[in-house]
Amino acid sequence: MNDNGILNKERAANIDYNVIELDIEGMDCPSCAMKIERRLNKLNGIQNAKVDLANETASFVIAGKEADLEFVKNEIDKLGYKAIEQQTDENEEIQEAEKQKARSLFKKKIITSITLSVIIVILGMIDHINVLSFVSMDTANWISLPLSTIVVFWCGSKFMKGFIADIRARSAGMDSLIAIGTLSAYFYSIIILLFPSISGEHLHTVYFESAAMIITFILLGNYLEFNLKNRTHYAIKALTELQAKKAVVLRNGNELEISVKKVKIGDIVLVKPGERIPVDGIVVEGTSSVDEAMMTGESLPVERTAGENVLGGTLNQNSYLKIRTQKAVNDSLLSRIILMVKDAQKSKPKIQRIADRVSAVFVPLVIVIALVTFFVWFSYIGQSLSFSLLKAVAVLIIACPCALGLATPIAIVLGVGKAAENKILFNNAEAIENVNKIDTILFDKTGTLTYGKFDVKNIISHNGSAASEILKLAASIENYSEHPIAKAITSAYKTNGNGLYDVTGFAITSGIGVTGSINGKLYKIGGANLTRAEKLSVSQRSASQNIYLYENDKLIGEIELSDKVKDNAAEILGKLKADSYKIAMITGDSDVTASDIASQLKIDEFRAQVMPDKKQEYVNELQQKGFRVAMVGDGINDAPALSKSDLGIAIGTGQDIAIQSADVILVKGDLENILALFKISRKTITIIKQNIFWAFFYNAAAIPVAAGVFAGIGLTVTPVMASMIMALSDVVTVLLNSMRLKYLKIR
Repeated sequence: MNDNGILNKERAANIDYNVIELDIEGMDCPSCAMKIERRLNKLNGIQNAKVDLANETASFVIAGKEADLEFVKNEIDKLGYKAIEQQTDENEEIQEAEKQKARSLFKKKIITSITLSVIIVILGMIDHINVLSFVSMDTANWISLPLSTIVVFWCGSKFMKGFIADIRARSAGMDSLIAIGTLSAYFYSIIILLFPSISGEHLHTVYFESAAMIITFILLGNYLEFNLKNRTHYAIKALTELQAKKAVVLRNGNELEISVKKVKIGDIVLVKPGERIPVDGIVVEGTSSVDEAMMTGESLPVERTAGENVLGGTLNQNSYLKIRTQKAVNDSLLSRIILMVKDAQKSKPKIQRIADRVSAVFVPLVIVIALVTFFVWFSYIGQSLSFSLLKAVAVLIIACPCALGLATPIAIVLGVGKAAENKILFNNAEAIENVNKIDTILFDKTGTLTYGKFDVKNIISHNGSAASEILKLAASIENYSEHPIAKAITSAYKTNGNGLYDVTGFAITSGIGVTGSINGKLYKIGGANLTRAEKLSVSQRSASQNIYLYENDKLIGEIELSDKVKDNAAEILGKLKADSYKIAMITGDSDVTASDIASQLKIDEFRAQVMPDKKQEYVNELQQKGFRVAMVGDGINDAPALSKSDLGIAIGTGQDIAIQSADVILVKGDLENILALFKISRKTITIIKQNIFWAFFYNAAAIPVAAGVFAGIGLTVTPVMASMIMALSDVVTVLLNSMRLKYLKIR
């Protein structure tokens, strides 16, 4: 069940609810995320908790009072992580200062760890450095103790806190592996320092440098991960930067600059040339060119004048505008786009669940392998305590499952970001997988394969009235409709006529037509579906795409329309066919019109005169034949078919962006973006599979080497080498491999 479903249940039960998203600091591996997720889902009043490692967030629905959030944050903090409420206008500066302070402290710890570790390594090699020959090995070891203590317990405090939290939660994660390995080397060294005879022939041999270098290399790896993960969120950052922070509103005759989040529906917003339009609204005064490229992908500015809609985030170029706010900032198109991208990046595709299940048992398994390694070397083979211990520590360190945990989410974040950059929005991450399973693509005709912008070509009168009177009657009724055909008719009349008739009883029957009364007479307007549904007569000479006007069920006029096939439609469909996709078309238009369009586009299979609620039946029919169907439509009349299909693709302008029935939304109504959609999805899934393979392969190969299986041929790994390899493995095998998505060439 999704969040919306839960909220509906909460409303029905009259329970207070809050949808919460928290930033989580300190997560390093999938077991961290799963540990927090399990804990949240066990708390009373918490539902649908999801923790995302790549985005470092936790989202959930909390029932009850808002004050309960503090309890939830404390529970997360008890697990060894830091839960932070996401930014609001009031605390944004404070929280950013806190984050900057945390980043600064992290850098200080890394610098301290590197510096002290180098000193400890030098002290460990004191017998081989002539200039320090005056310092005895015992003295060097005692100096190393406080230095390594600082590195292990201050610089590596996040791992130690995580280990303690793991113990409390009776679970094991990356922190447990690092802490057990580091503390084993550290405390063994203290014991040798206090009781040298225990080490036997390895008198005075301590491993403070191993403990320190393990922490140092892993911190460096974390730092590289942090920087690379920050770069993966470029899409969200770019979209967020489009949002205006302030807006100038006109209230009580005064101009006030306020936070854009405080702008109300109905407020008049003033926008100067060169400023970003802060809200979705309608122009009430002024005419200006508006750059909408960042929202719709249209390269050329468009003229916006009184009565026309504008979008928040677009750029007002050359004139002063007054805009009446139609949507609160959180409901604006830009906000919805950002929310959709975030949600898609946080959702888990099925392929990730495999990695999650493996990670859940992987850490305990590694601990068992480390113990077996120790006892085999120490008890069975007869090696020294220190040698056996170091082999076990190497296993613990080298097997940390960071790469496995990042394999899928980092690729998803980058894939969704790349898609958003190309005006392609995913409603969920599973859609990325589903794209790659599709073998049949079903296209709606109007507005998808054609421009959906109709022009009135001809008007035919059947009752002796002038053509202008037929057009006036039709325009008077269609003026109440938002359908593209209605807009074409009203636009044609307003160009040449003055004034419309008063209409009463206006009604729309989806997929059929509209009705309304003028001067006591009932008028019906529609196409082939209207004539068939109500068994109305038509003229023998009627053209295939005519709209009929009836007065009291008597045909009095026809309006002939034209709609043009999109310029690149034939080329795009040709490329899809070349990729072995089955292409079909469905439309509510007549057989003649459908046949004509299908002929132009070389589509062999099509259905005509299909009502909106019947389109899903055709989708089901294809699915029953074993096809995996993607439905491409305008997202309004096609909603049932979009929901029924294996992959719903809504194509159109930004005004259709909120269609919940689609899995993928192409903001820019360009068929070429379907090719981009398939390319991005294929590449994303390929990289995920590569990441998972290399993560598994790395651990499968590294653990035996660290355990000393190949020591007989001289292939062995020390704990320090293990920490270096582990720290770099996820950066090289996962993050850098995933970063290829950011630079993927779409066209």
